[in-house]
Amino acid sequence: MRRQHILCLFLMVYVLFVAACSRSDDTPELFIVSPHGSDIRREFQNGFSAWHQEHFGTAARVEWPNIGSNGTGDIVRYMDSQYARRSTCDYDLVFGGGTASFDEYAGRKYLATPSLPEEILGQVPADIHGTPLHGPGNVWIAATLSNFGIVANKQRIAELGLQTPRMWQDLAGPEWFGNLSLADPSKSGSVRTCYDMVLQQYGWEKGWGLLVQFFANTELVREGGSHPADDVGSAQAVAGIVIDFYGRNHITRVGPRIVTFIIPEGGSTIDPDPIAMLKGAPHPELAARFIQFVISPEGQKLWTFKSQAITGRKDGPVRSALGRLSVLPSLYETDSAAMTDPTSPFTSVVPLKADAKIGRTRSVYLGNLIKSALVDNHAALVAARRAIHNAGDPPELMEKLGTLPTIPAELLPSGATEGQPITADKQSLVAELFKPADKSLLERHQEMLKTHWQKEFSALFEVISSEAESRRK
Repeated sequence: MRRQHILCLFLMVYVLFVAACSRSDDTPELFIVSPHGSDIRREFQNGFSAWHQEHFGTAARVEWPNIGSNGTGDIVRYMDSQYARRSTCDYDLVFGGGTASFDEYAGRKYLATPSLPEEILGQVPADIHGTPLHGPGNVWIAATLSNFGIVANKQRIAELGLQTPRMWQDLAGPEWFGNLSLADPSKSGSVRTCYDMVLQQYGWEKGWGLLVQFFANTELVREGGSHPADDVGSAQAVAGIVIDFYGRNHITRVGPRIVTFIIPEGGSTIDPDPIAMLKGAPHPELAARFIQFVISPEGQKLWTFKSQAITGRKDGPVRSALGRLSVLPSLYETDSAAMTDPTSPFTSVVPLKADAKIGRTRSVYLGNLIKSALVDNHAALVAARRAIHNAGDPPELMEKLGTLPTIPAELLPSGATEGQPITADKQSLVAELFKPADKSLLERHQEMLKTHWQKEFSALFEVISSEAESRRK
């Protein structure tokens, strides 16, 4: 009996050993850094493995290492720490995030151009409405497209007697106090781009005031870009600002009778969501193949199609519709009936003509500015807004709530005795101060600016609360 047990144990160990050897020897493995959620990861790892089996004779595995919360802010910090001392970060691809993030990766020399023929890369058009879909020298390429807007709970809007928002500025009204959910733009590149759309449409000065009022109306400040849509879908919030696919996903999950997604009138443009190979990628050939799959019709159908259970087809996502837009114009001509949104972004009008250059400039510091000024001081901001409301919403206090942030005197030319407001013409200066050419100053400058913004808005909200309270006496 004992001999039988020993033999069974030996056979089990042998089988496991053989399986492990076979798996490691025969199945190529890819490591992808990504802010994408589990639905996207699952569909693309399974789709790529099947595509690789068909085209190259073997399946392929995809690993998705977690880096902090997997937001673009955490990814940038990780890459900074790795490439500062090594020529690789041990991963193959970075997949997902707005173009501002990928321009930042490219500017820091963290990307490498994949070895793919021009006819493959050329499937993706050069641009859409003037917005590039390829990075310089194809160092990144658009994997899908995004626009930005407001996800809203139609049932809660009706219950509270609110008007469905049609423009960004609608969310600034006092009737929205306590009814919004927003996300922290220092943790997510897509969230940061959402807020930049507000600044692009209304200009820096007015746009900043609107962002302050949005956060003042916010009950919940979340870390992840998908969380405001989750809050709206579960009725914890009435509305939130999100990238389009989070809104579309919740329409699919809870139904169009409950959730709607609104692209603000004149307030959104299209932003590519790229993919790129990382410098020093351990598996460059497999990484290039993954990029090829993502921009192929097979990969693009994963983004745009309804689930196979709904379409009855054998292409597209198996379990969950991803609700994204395709980078292949021809797909809208041949397969629109299977899509969650059959409207082609290539033929639709995009009214907001965003200034890509100023958007890239602001992306250097905007997330940290909003985090320091409005997220870190959120409780004080909400208290100030409540005090203003209780005092009858005097216009001068509402105007004071939108006071512009400043540049501290210590970072201005010698002789300056006080800070200067950050106006529209000082965007480049703030970016240069936040990311100085002299890397030895980087940590000092950033900490100085973030601390300054946190303290000045803490003081501002306290003053406003006191002034509003005094008017009630």
